[in-house]
Amino acid sequence: MSKAAKWSISGLLLGVLIFLLSPSFNKLISNFAFWNVKEQSLYLTGSIAIVYMVMSMLLSVRFSFINNISGGLDKAYIIHKWVGIWAFVFSVIHWFIETLFVDIYKLFFELPPKIKGVSSISDFAKSIYKIGNELAENAFYILVIVLVVALIKRVPYHKFRYIHKIIPFLFLFIAYHSFTIQIKGVWFGSIGSYLLSAVIIIGVIAAVIDLLQLIGFKHKVFAEIVKYERNEKNKTIDLVLKPAEPFEYTAGQYVFLKFCHSREPHPFSIAGYDKESNTLRFLIKELGDFTNELAVKIKKDDIITIEGPYGNFTFNDSRAQQIWVAGGIGFTPFAARLEYLVSLGKKVDNVDFFYSARGENLYPELAELSEKAGVRFHYRDTCKDGRLNFDIIKEKIKDIKNISLWYCGPASFGAALKRNAASCGISKKDIHYDSFDMR
Repeated sequence: MSKAAKWSISGLLLGVLIFLLSPSFNKLISNFAFWNVKEQSLYLTGSIAIVYMVMSMLLSVRFSFINNISGGLDKAYIIHKWVGIWAFVFSVIHWFIETLFVDIYKLFFELPPKIKGVSSISDFAKSIYKIGNELAENAFYILVIVLVVALIKRVPYHKFRYIHKIIPFLFLFIAYHSFTIQIKGVWFGSIGSYLLSAVIIIGVIAAVIDLLQLIGFKHKVFAEIVKYERNEKNKTIDLVLKPAEPFEYTAGQYVFLKFCHSREPHPFSIAGYDKESNTLRFLIKELGDFTNELAVKIKKDDIITIEGPYGNFTFNDSRAQQIWVAGGIGFTPFAARLEYLVSLGKKVDNVDFFYSARGENLYPELAELSEKAGVRFHYRDTCKDGRLNFDIIKEKIKDIKNISLWYCGPASFGAALKRNAASCGISKKDIHYDSFDMR
């Protein structure tokens, strides 16, 4: 079962548990009248929706312990997306029950009469939760638009990030509604209320951290561009940064770089680190609007912000043999690992490194570093030899029963590779990759 599925099931169970430990559950099982079932269904779907929303908020603020249990920041973003989808689904169900269910029911059945009891809730208390109802409904409509934009991916990432920033602000309105609606249901004092309130507080803290732009603040450091070279032949930028303080990371990890000309940080794998000079090297391929702009926007001595490091792509496992596979510019974490092995004066004999790209190998240092580190290097020219696949890898490897697969490169190539590897009996936990799809 995937981590996203585990988080999704956990969110559902927690939302249901909150409901079961609230007065609403007792009201439901003691009275199955139409209006009562409708009312308590709102509390059930609302509890589940707010739990998923809080999970989504918590996953977005890059807490180290959350990243660790998620399998890395990139995996946390995948989980963030899925729990956000479930929050959307249950919010729609909640809205449907509140606004449309009765009207649709009337088309087919006769509505039972409402039996109004004597309410012990003061007018002032009613006004408090009614304000929350209005705020949440308006926030919901805006959230629908934002989430649809996020899912269809038609809006460019840099514009989507600005739209996405409104979510924590809208969440505060929904959190207010979720807390104050307990007045109407007479929840306060129950175990369910304590649980729900704790969940809401966690979500509010995460939202405030986001709104105050404090995400990752403990992992941020300024750095100076000490070298900048553009290779016209392979359309790659060779960038060397010197952080303002010693930088600690494990070969294979990545960071977010925020340049002077851009307000938004972007993830890049670290291609190498020189501990003696405290410099980080990046090889950045010109693949889109942002990376194409770098070639003309940055210059030596610019001060940028580094946030990180992140990622669990650190080559730590218990398998007898490692298979490294890189496509295009995806060789950078492997280059960092090779440099690290060479710096230790260490030779390994259990690693095969498959690198594929179009045309000749424009990075001959990979073969040189591999030889120094004892790594068997295999280059494949996709223009001449065709696309690399797992069947080709199997021909080179004698025994695939006790291997781990480490991949970095184009997403489509990686997806096919993972499918083929899994079909050959390689466990999902032995297939390692970093995903830079942050939406």
